[in-house]
Amino acid sequence: MTDSLLSVRDLRAAVEGFPVTEGVDLDVAEGEAVGLVGRNGAGKTTTFRAIMGLTAVLSGSVRFRGEELTEIRPELVPKRGIGYQPEDRKLFTGMTVDENFRLPIWTSGDARDVDDEDATVERIYDVLPDLDERRQAKVQVLSGGQAKMVAIGRALALSPDLLLLDEPLEGLAPVVVENLKGYIREINERGIAVLIAESNVTHVPEIVDRIYVIERGEIVASGDPETIADDEDVQMLMQGSGNA
Repeated sequence: MTDSLLSVRDLRAAVEGFPVTEGVDLDVAEGEAVGLVGRNGAGKTTTFRAIMGLTAVLSGSVRFRGEELTEIRPELVPKRGIGYQPEDRKLFTGMTVDENFRLPIWTSGDARDVDDEDATVERIYDVLPDLDERRQAKVQVLSGGQAKMVAIGRALALSPDLLLLDEPLEGLAPVVVENLKGYIREINERGIAVLIAESNVTHVPEIVDRIYVIERGEIVASGDPETIADDEDVQMLMQGSGNA
């Protein structure tokens, strides 16, 4: 893929000195929605953290709009146009939903030319309407689904070109999962490219254009969503547990 927005090549990354990914290759084009699926411990989170500069990269390349991200400081990556919803959410507890959305703008809005804070925040509520009546709620009192939405909304605060969603649907009730799928589709339809990591392959086919399958730190399959979801070998790989 020559017109990649994000291009990851031969990525080898480590957690606490232990190599986790073993040569990951993946691409995301402008406006595309892509799934990265694999069982827990397969390397999804490590791949995302390596893209964001939050874990050690041993070798390989991560290029965003042609710029090598491994050569810049982690705090600059979101300012380049990548929003990140981590698996553990990392919300600013003690602050309201609204404050969680505004804090990235207060600290980094100039780097992304966010010139209208209120309008930007209103766009987040527009795409995540379930949070509209929870604006002044402290994030620690939210349900699991609401907290996931806040993490996604905060990742949208700097008007990213690419959104990384790490297990956005994990552990949620089926009705919440379906709602979030709709919101993710809406985000993508607004022109924001999305890379979604999920350990449940059945969650992503209707919201992505392509799927990569990761196992033991390597991409072992890729293709259109229906083919990947129906592949018996892929279904076998999705069994197991761990954390990476």
